[in-house]
Amino acid sequence: MHFLNFNTINKMKTTLKLVIVIAFVALCGNVSAQNLKLAYINMSELIVSMPEYDSAMVKMQKIVQDWEKEFESLNVERNRKIEEYTKNRENWTALVLQSKEDELNGLNQRIQAYQEQAQESIQQEQAKLLQPIQEKAAKAIDTVAKEQNVTMVFDSQVLHYKALGTLDLLPAVKQHLGINK
Repeated sequence: MHFLNFNTINKMKTTLKLVIVIAFVALCGNVSAQNLKLAYINMSELIVSMPEYDSAMVKMQKIVQDWEKEFESLNVERNRKIEEYTKNRENWTALVLQSKEDELNGLNQRIQAYQEQAQESIQQEQAKLLQPIQEKAAKAIDTVAKEQNVTMVFDSQVLHYKALGTLDLLPAVKQHLGINK
């Protein structure tokens, strides 16, 4: 199970495109075309192949399971109260009936708030767990790109065209990180 948030990835891609274009224009003015060495890498594939990613996903699954347990317990409580309400509403006074309905509405609101809070918390935990992995990947890419005299590295998920002569850095970066898969 992968927890990469697609909205975050799309925002990152858009930002990356803008940065690439600006960097490319700036470099074109300072570097002759003969000195340009372009490379690409699939960042998502690199990150998913890193051992740290697997352990981060195990932690994420545990976090999600803990949230799901609490959510399930809230649903069990709600179902019990709905069953009680359905079974006994004929016998209750208007005041008790109103009190039970208010209780159910309050519980529904708590469940909704819990879902929103859980989603936000899960996204924050994911970002916190993935940040050091992304930083390690970026550092390895920088190191390999410098070793191979690469002028620019593009994320292959953003590219629409890969010209002949562009270098795929993924195998070299994986080797640099000791990743065999």
